[in-house]
Amino acid sequence: MSLPVTGTLSREIEPLTTAEREPAPPLPQGTLSAEPVPAAHRPGQVPLLRILMPLVMVAGMVAMVALLMLGGAGANPMMLLFPLMMGMSLLMVFSPQQGEDADETRRAYLRHLGALREKALRNAERQRAHEFHRHPEPGELWTCVDGRRLWERGPDDPDTLEVRIGRGDTALCTPVQVPDSGAAEDLDPVCAVSLRRTVQAVGTCPGMPVAVQLQAFRYLGLAGTGAGDLARAIVAQLVVAHGPETVAVEAVGSGWDWLKWLPHSRHPEQARHRILLVDHTTTTGTEPYLDDPVWTTIIDVGSRATTALGMRAEQEGLALSADGDLVAHTAAGVEKLGEADGLRPEEALLLARTLTRYRRPAGATAEGGRDLLSLIGVADIEALTPDTMWPGRELSRQRLVVPIGTTEQGVPVRLDLKESAHGGMGPHGLCIGATGSGKSELLRTLVVSLAATHSPDELNLVLVDFKGGATFLGCEGLPHTSAVITNLADEAVLVERMFDAISGELNRRQEVLREAGNFANVTEYTTARLAGRDLPPLPALVIVVDEFSELLAAHPDFADLFVAVGRLGRSLHVHLLLASQRLEEGRLRGLDSHLSYRIGLKTFSAAESRQVLGVTDAHHLPARPGAGFLRHDADLTRFQAAYVSGPLERRDVSALPGGTGRVALFTGWEQFEEAETPMVVDESTTLLDAVVDRARATAEARGQRAHRVWLPPLPPVVELAGVAEDVGALRAVVGIVDVPYHQRQDPLVLDLGAAGGHVAVCGGPQSGKSTALRTIVASLAATHPTAVLRFYVLDLGGGQLSTLDRLPHVAGVAGRAEPERVRRIVDEVTGFIGRPEERHTFLVVDGWHTLAADFEDLVDPLTALAADGPSHRVHLVVSAPRWTVLRPAVRDLISHRLELKLGEAMDSLIDRKAQQKLPGLPGRGLDPEGRPMLLALSSNQDIAHIVTATPQEPVPRLRVLPPRVTLPELDPAPGIPLAVGGPRLGTLCWDPVGSPHLVCIGGQGSGKSTALATVMAGICALGRDAARLVLIDHRRAHLGRVDESMLAAYSATTSATADTLRDVVTTLSARLPGPDITPAQLAARDWWTGPDIHVVIDDLDLVADHDLARLTDLLPHARDIGLHLILARKAGGIGRALFSPFLAAVRDQTPAVLLLDADREEGAVFGIRPVTQPPGRGTWQVRGETIGVCQVAVPPEKTEES
Repeated sequence: MSLPVTGTLSREIEPLTTAEREPAPPLPQGTLSAEPVPAAHRPGQVPLLRILMPLVMVAGMVAMVALLMLGGAGANPMMLLFPLMMGMSLLMVFSPQQGEDADETRRAYLRHLGALREKALRNAERQRAHEFHRHPEPGELWTCVDGRRLWERGPDDPDTLEVRIGRGDTALCTPVQVPDSGAAEDLDPVCAVSLRRTVQAVGTCPGMPVAVQLQAFRYLGLAGTGAGDLARAIVAQLVVAHGPETVAVEAVGSGWDWLKWLPHSRHPEQARHRILLVDHTTTTGTEPYLDDPVWTTIIDVGSRATTALGMRAEQEGLALSADGDLVAHTAAGVEKLGEADGLRPEEALLLARTLTRYRRPAGATAEGGRDLLSLIGVADIEALTPDTMWPGRELSRQRLVVPIGTTEQGVPVRLDLKESAHGGMGPHGLCIGATGSGKSELLRTLVVSLAATHSPDELNLVLVDFKGGATFLGCEGLPHTSAVITNLADEAVLVERMFDAISGELNRRQEVLREAGNFANVTEYTTARLAGRDLPPLPALVIVVDEFSELLAAHPDFADLFVAVGRLGRSLHVHLLLASQRLEEGRLRGLDSHLSYRIGLKTFSAAESRQVLGVTDAHHLPARPGAGFLRHDADLTRFQAAYVSGPLERRDVSALPGGTGRVALFTGWEQFEEAETPMVVDESTTLLDAVVDRARATAEARGQRAHRVWLPPLPPVVELAGVAEDVGALRAVVGIVDVPYHQRQDPLVLDLGAAGGHVAVCGGPQSGKSTALRTIVASLAATHPTAVLRFYVLDLGGGQLSTLDRLPHVAGVAGRAEPERVRRIVDEVTGFIGRPEERHTFLVVDGWHTLAADFEDLVDPLTALAADGPSHRVHLVVSAPRWTVLRPAVRDLISHRLELKLGEAMDSLIDRKAQQKLPGLPGRGLDPEGRPMLLALSSNQDIAHIVTATPQEPVPRLRVLPPRVTLPELDPAPGIPLAVGGPRLGTLCWDPVGSPHLVCIGGQGSGKSTALATVMAGICALGRDAARLVLIDHRRAHLGRVDESMLAAYSATTSATADTLRDVVTTLSARLPGPDITPAQLAARDWWTGPDIHVVIDDLDLVADHDLARLTDLLPHARDIGLHLILARKAGGIGRALFSPFLAAVRDQTPAVLLLDADREEGAVFGIRPVTQPPGRGTWQVRGETIGVCQVAVPPEKTEES
């Protein structure tokens, strides 16, 4: 009959390494040193001089007294002092000498022996605790069951098969060393006896365990009435301390039926050491088991010297007798060892039944690798549930201890990532394996093993693959994963992000420890948290870097980061595992000393194996993936890694025998052999995926997740609607900033209320400059009312800003093809400098390089605006392809700099190294602090949404020059009205007093004659008494259009012009001041009377130079004699004409200038750069200062352009 075994009540016990075992109390080391015994005290001989001196002094004293008495001086009391002094001297002579006190010497030495005794007794207690931990009382073995100490000894441990057989006296582990003090008769007897008694009292520890190593004795004979109890005690120790893979126990004889309950009897043939009990059986020497090498030790219970086994025990093994006392029979005779141990049959049966439910993981003795679930003590994937996963390993010895494979004997090989001070192999390690060695699979196995045994509150993972990312494919779903960083070889910016992210995590952990109370390390922090402190978990961080050699080859600076992790990782619980196919000399750069454990899979060469492991064995490994060596300190362990990427094996519970459960008599483990649960292969998933799913479900149920060390890189695009928010006055969110050091992505906020408020966006072609400007305007408009700010936009780029005109905040937009509107915007904005408003004004210039090339005359006003604007709430927002396009006077005043991808990284003003690594994507760049940023994308839909979502009163629209204006439409103003224009679109007048002369330059049809007609109309309005006109009009454009009463002369021909100018010179020469004119007369200009003479010359180029030369000498005195020149000339050839004597003299007088439409090739005219203008439109300049663009007014009588 077979019985089904479901494993519900069974418990798997994982094998432990020596380092993983529960440590015994420390055993005192060294010796105790006693001080030398003091020498005996003997009185010395009295010197002869000391004997004679008193006699001499007595005789002298008697003689002195006699002389005094006989001499009659007895009455003098001073003389009596001499006998007194001599008497005192006698007392001093006969007083005992001050020497060494024997009693005090003895007391000091006895105090020393007392302290020595106390120290020896303390050491004895520590020795007792140590030995009883290693060899507990047989009756207390049950306390080791269901604990860490069950089956703690492995087949290769040094204490394997070491068992206790009784209790007896043992020498103190720290013996008392007595120095040689010389002959006994020379020593103080009291101190010598005390020392001897002290050494005898503390030199032996009574009642200590007496142990025997069974591997040293093939035969063990137990005789006496207590032999059976002693044998049961030995077996009990073996089955509690050793697992079934190490020890198997079988019996010949009666009384050992209870062995059937032991797991050690299930598969005895698989055990490393097999123990045979022969109970009260007469052996003749023909029994096959006597010489069978399969038995490590044969125990003869009830041994007799007349049997073959008893004789072998006495001659070849160890013969003991247990009759209360434990006696050993040796060739030298009988030696009492102490008191024999014993265990009653009912105690042994209870212990055996308790052990029945325990077992080793399946396959613990199989050749090759095992599946990872069995290595971590899980029978099936279904056993990983939110109720059973992650029981908690914080501060336990099992923290960061995970299996990665098995030895050739099937014993699990565990990797302990803890530092050596905590009994581990870590904290950092190295893994090298050639192509096809199974390196990637080993790394996945390690990750899965850690995730299956530790919660996200205990462990986080950073997984780095310098290449394609296949190594950690699927691991990103683990709740433990703080970062999966791949494809670093393709994007250099990701490497920098990883550098910052890991550096930031080290800094964050240090800050957490400091803020929590200046904890020295994470262990102290966790201890305080588990003790009740309200602190968040600070899990260990395991950083696994695959292909680190190539990473260091491409980015050598990373070696410094790895060294920093190696140095700080111990206290911060940051663990580093570096993996690669090759290990090149010099790549580690000081990191080698921090790599405490090494994993060597099959290597390309013996030299690589020697470099990694110190031996060449890894190069000679078989070509089987996963075969490798684990080296820690001097230990080198061969292992076969577990496999987690293959199809998942599940237990087929449906295939178990059915029927209702029933109780049956247990006769042996054979009843269960046919009822093993069959396994089926699930091809639809892998163990890795299954563990990821289980871990995710458990983490969600418990509300646990890893701290995010690595955020996803900046996306290709971020919409303005996703980032725009109200962050304060004159502050705008225009994108996101990547801050990997602080493990976050922050909004990119421009604070235009600080540092002048100017903004510059610099970037190469197609880098997103225009979009950036549109985003800035849209973000400000979305969060500020029109009462707070307004915009003027110069769209000199690709026309992407034209849609901003729909915003109520935008006063006007001018394109590259609208030069007049461009200048008008500049004029209006610069006009706010003189009359500031509460509303902030932003002038947006998209394409500063175009402005400098096509509108060079506007650069100076904008430069002045950059300097003076912030104090008047006027700000610049500009874009340029290079920083050098901006004048230093402008660039230095701009604090808010956004740098997109430049055509040449060396042009960067923020960070050339970071600029070089920027991806060539629109909107990607560097913020003013050099951090990677992504500017938000604003679309026409965003503009439309702002308009409809926040309806408000629009700002005043841009005032533009009218295409035509008549003289009566001009507002009254002092002087002769000429045009409308200037920054404020007011009436522009010519003041003959401030500027005696006026020059009008323009091309054909530009409106020169109309300008002169307007000026003459204004002169005529002054009256005949104040002004008279001399009109030289060779083209007769003004014939009949001037009041005859105001005309002093009119000339239309060359000869008439010469005569007219001669008469004018004659008349005005008479007004020149003579030598008798006083300063007061000069100021009042009253030495002559009459109207001012206004010489109006249209088409100046038609008048001969020698005729004009007559006026040259009068120009310096024009103000004193009432001479005013109103000149109009064509623009063609003006560049050369300005150097003629007459015009040079006129230019020296700083006349008022009206420059109409002219060719740019002519160069600057009176400091004004010519531009293409419509008829009547020009630039007005007074005393060398350009007032602005204006529209010349048309006199009433003239309705069409001349």
